[in-house]
Amino acid sequence: MKFTCPKRLFHEALQSVSRAIATRSTLPILSHVYLEARGDQLKLVTTDLEIGMTCTLPVNELDEAGAITVPERILQDVVANLPDAELELESNERNLLTLKAGKSQYTIHGLPAEEFPVLPVVPSDAVISMPGPVLRDLIRKTLFAASTDESRLILTGCLLAWDGQVATMAATDTHRLAVKRVPVGGQFTRDVAAIIPARALQEVLRLLGSSEDPVSIYVGDNQILFVLGRVQLVSRLIEGTFPAYDRVIPQDLQKRLKANRQELYEAVRRAAVVARAESNKIVFRSVDTTLTLEARSGEVGDAHEEIPIALEGDPVEIAFNAAYLQDVLAVLDTEAIELNLGGPLNPGLLHGEGEPDYLYVVMPMQML
Repeated sequence: MKFTCPKRLFHEALQSVSRAIATRSTLPILSHVYLEARGDQLKLVTTDLEIGMTCTLPVNELDEAGAITVPERILQDVVANLPDAELELESNERNLLTLKAGKSQYTIHGLPAEEFPVLPVVPSDAVISMPGPVLRDLIRKTLFAASTDESRLILTGCLLAWDGQVATMAATDTHRLAVKRVPVGGQFTRDVAAIIPARALQEVLRLLGSSEDPVSIYVGDNQILFVLGRVQLVSRLIEGTFPAYDRVIPQDLQKRLKANRQELYEAVRRAAVVARAESNKIVFRSVDTTLTLEARSGEVGDAHEEIPIALEGDPVEIAFNAAYLQDVLAVLDTEAIELNLGGPLNPGLLHGEGEPDYLYVVMPMQML
């Protein structure tokens, strides 16, 4: 293998795939990046056997096709510090990779390319297409509600459901539920109900950045593939059936509280300083057009906040976990929020005003 390409492009591609490198593994090759030059393209591949990433970029002056794997961390450090010039890479039959840029030259010991795990091929019978910002919104507004308890593995991911017209993403840790729906198209041959690991979605979110480019999602029985421009991410799916979350969405709530999202977020964030010492509990009480937020700790002290609200129905008196409110208020984009409530032991239903395609259910805490 022998070719040249701009150092900047190669370094960016290497950074894109670096997050799928295994940090703890008994297989040394999982800490390597696979490099393959064919035609006028270079393919970089990494995997930890849970997720895999591929990035392709154009190359110049391909003198010899071939493939090799080398330690990603070492290659990353070398390339990052090379001068910003045309980069020449060459491998030989002894699995040595030589890099040249300007007057710098380095040789890195690698392993045979044939030892690198082959990434799974995901069937194309269900392909969801959507703009990058739409997928970013789906993930941002649900992922935070996924569980971190590995004993309930099925709740550590987000459900992606699609009926050919509307895509729904949902996440729950049993204390809260976030659901977002968007109309999207694609290649539809069957209904989709895939549980995607949270880590895979975190990496998709990172790869999306602020991109406006379209994304294609290929959903198989056991794997899912995200195609984002030159980068692809494949992940295993979590086996099992996601809980029937529709059953826990409260209906016919008699109290409707409207507040400025930013004012409520800042009040909760400040009160949380005290609430952290007492299970994150914040008590909401309404008096006419004012909502008070109170937190009390025998060790830390007391917190008292007031914000203006509009209230329909009986006065409010209920306690919530501050962290659960901060999480959702941080991702909403609307100026105002609406919180629908029943009794002090009934779950609340929160969403941005004028955003009917998103809902957030949060369980209350005991007042005493």
